[in-house]
Amino acid sequence: MKREFLRGLGLEEETVQKIVDEHHDTLRDFKNKAEKTGSLQEQLDKANEELTNRDNQITELQKAKDGDNQELKDKLSNYKKENAQYQAEMKQLKLNNAVKLAVAKDANDADDILAFINKDELELQDDGNVKGLDKAIESLKESKPYLFAESKPSGRTPDDGGTPQKAEAWTEFL
Repeated sequence: MKREFLRGLGLEEETVQKIVDEHHDTLRDFKNKAEKTGSLQEQLDKANEELTNRDNQITELQKAKDGDNQELKDKLSNYKKENAQYQAEMKQLKLNNAVKLAVAKDANDADDILAFINKDELELQDDGNVKGLDKAIESLKESKPYLFAESKPSGRTPDDGGTPQKAEAWTEFL
């Protein structure tokens, strides 16, 4: 509604202003309702989009369940085999390193000890110790003593010499 229309009807300016204010108040209610409707429409659109995405995911999962199930089982089986092989290799590596560490100070070459020791009798424990290693080393020392270094003290004896004189030692520090 325009002011010129109301003025053309012969209404006074004060009355025109009251009518326009009332008209604006009425329109505000409709404007608020329209904004709420727009917000609700946006929420509805998002919900419908999410519903469509979920339907697509369900369809894909159904296809995977029906068709690709054997392929997934084969992959899982292969991964389990690879993991078991890796675990066995890691266990063997840990056992070898524990044996090398245990015989490092006594053996001439720790790799030679690994070649001659029967690893089937050894068991690596959780704390890093090797069960049965002492017995295996003792039997190896008896049968192949050349693999182990002789335990004799090493080093040199002090040089023969006299005791420094008190005066001589004192002047060295000044």
